[in-house]
Amino acid sequence: MNSARMPGIGLCAVLLLSACGGPQEPPPPPPPAVEYETVSSRAVAPRFEFVARTRAREDVEIRAQISGTIVDRPFSEGQEVEEGSVLFRIDPRPYQAALSSARAQVSQADAALKVAERNLARGLELEPQGFISDAELDQLRANSDAAVASLEAANAAVETAQINLNFTNIEAPFTGRVGSTDLSIGDLVGPTSGPLVTLVQRDPMLVDFDVDERSLAERMRENRERQAQNLPPAEFTPRLQLINGDMYPLTGEIDYANNRINPSTGTVTVTARFPNPDGQLVPGQFTRITIERGEAEERLLVRQSSVLEDMQGRYVYVVDDNDTVARKNITLGLRDGVDWVVESGLEEGMRVIVNGVQKVRPGMTVAASPIESQPYEESDATDAAQD
Repeated sequence: MNSARMPGIGLCAVLLLSACGGPQEPPPPPPPAVEYETVSSRAVAPRFEFVARTRAREDVEIRAQISGTIVDRPFSEGQEVEEGSVLFRIDPRPYQAALSSARAQVSQADAALKVAERNLARGLELEPQGFISDAELDQLRANSDAAVASLEAANAAVETAQINLNFTNIEAPFTGRVGSTDLSIGDLVGPTSGPLVTLVQRDPMLVDFDVDERSLAERMRENRERQAQNLPPAEFTPRLQLINGDMYPLTGEIDYANNRINPSTGTVTVTARFPNPDGQLVPGQFTRITIERGEAEERLLVRQSSVLEDMQGRYVYVVDDNDTVARKNITLGLRDGVDWVVESGLEEGMRVIVNGVQKVRPGMTVAASPIESQPYEESDATDAAQD
């Protein structure tokens, strides 16, 4: 009888041990915490962005046209000089002497011409009387012609001497800033001495950037459509973003576009002109140029930090009302500060994950909370407009 009860007692013991101290499954991990922001719209002016580089409108190497010794250098390196300001003076005395000598040659040639003309006049008076031979008269005519040529040569020599004397004052061809120079008073310079100093005009400053064929074709098509509607061409307002991220305070204007497309890059170089009264822009700077066109339009935006990309293209993760993650493939337009304009793929009111995008996958449940700062809120947009 006791042996018959043993299996029942053992089973009870096993169940009791299992209920009291047996192994249990761990609780599921909490859903990952993410932050989202709600997609909304704000007014964005249509524009394009390009990498650009600044260039001086005028940039020349100042050289000597004549040989001589420098006797004055009335400028400081880095100084702004006005057009016509003297940069170097070459000893003028040899050229003053050459000019005086050339003028004396003119006087001699003029006197010789007068003698030749009088002799020719007398010969012409004697010719009807037969007191002079044809050969002698021809010689008188030749002497007169030679005297005329000698006077013209002497006058040309005076002009050349005057030009050389003027070259002793080396002047700034335009208003600009001079660079550094190794020359001092007493140095001998000449046409083969190389550049004496550089001079650049920094106001206005030119900015070159390359536009691809597609964008160029779109702009041309747009202007044709506007022309067909008797509308003026679309206006473009260039803005500059400096390398430190600051926006240059002054707007520019399109100066010109090159007349051919670069076959190796498929782009055309466009040049904009920016006022630079304070010299903030320096030739050779890399910048980003933004071309604004037309009036601002309401556009959906999404933060750049929320956008991911793979072989299928760009996408974001959104969460629904049940905090379930879904992938949304999107098409992006231009950048606006830290945001992208969304061309397609999102709707206003969707909740896009901004922080924690690397921790989620489609179909996952998350602990979603709104991000503290919403860049599209009206108060922020107002502050940005005031800035």
